[in-house]
Amino acid sequence: MTEQLSPPSGATTLVCFTKVPADTPWWKPPVTIQKGERYFFRASGLWLDASIEHDPNGREVEKLGKFKRFIRCKENGATWFTLIGSVEKDSQSFFPIGDGSLWPDGWVATKSGQFYCFANDVRVMYWNNKLKIDLEIWQ
Repeated sequence: MTEQLSPPSGATTLVCFTKVPADTPWWKPPVTIQKGERYFFRASGLWLDASIEHDPNGREVEKLGKFKRFIRCKENGATWFTLIGSVEKDSQSFFPIGDGSLWPDGWVATKSGQFYCFANDVRVMYWNNKLKIDLEIWQ
């Protein structure tokens, strides 16, 4: 990546830039989250769920409706292929990131630990996912 990234409003330091693959159930960027710290996210690009395109915000897919109860994160409007964050792979810490606009004032960590993220899908269906999205993590 050669271009200079500008911080989201309220952020000053780029903590990490990573490409999050759609086919990885636990993507582990080199980021340790600190409880009480504020983090800003910016994500862009497209993932493929088989042949269905999704941006980091995800979207409802009518033909998958009967399987929605099996997606990994159902919190705060998360749907198919919403970019989800987690601390230490703890399902109680799951939070939707999307393209980052869900957290205009930043997200404040409720616990410390290794940051993970993933495309919100059914746990046994990552095999048919393709492509990567760009994720910036700021403080």
